[in-house]
Amino acid sequence: MTFLFIFEFTDNYKIIKHEKQFKKIKVKIDSTKTSSSRSGKSSATSTSTTFYFNKGSILTNQDRKGIILNHQSYEQEIYEYMTDHQDSLYIWNLDHKTSKFAYEDQKNINISEEIENNNRIKIYFVVYIFFLVLFLKVRNRI
Repeated sequence: MTFLFIFEFTDNYKIIKHEKQFKKIKVKIDSTKTSSSRSGKSSATSTSTTFYFNKGSILTNQDRKGIILNHQSYEQEIYEYMTDHQDSLYIWNLDHKTSKFAYEDQKNINISEEIENNNRIKIYFVVYIFFLVLFLKVRNRI
């Protein structure tokens, strides 16, 4: 799980670091795919929709809320916009690999979600290290 958080942190950091390099572009959606997953005992479900454009580029939209990470879903806004604008929408795009939904009148990319998630991951690591050190000290005494 720690490795998943490291990957999430680096993905968020890439967006934060390159904030000024994102370009707002209008794309026509080629196709969509929706997938859903469910975790065992907690019966929590997660749904993500992937939008394909420019013959292979993707925009993944998922709604996840948890103790450590939160990702806001823009699915309703995307479908409303696409309904009115012939299956096209605006995205923030970086090097044709990283994409994020953009509102039509939005002038700058909003990175507050990425900053908040990275701050939560930092706190998680401090707590994790604290308990790991505490566990090792107790284990050595036994």
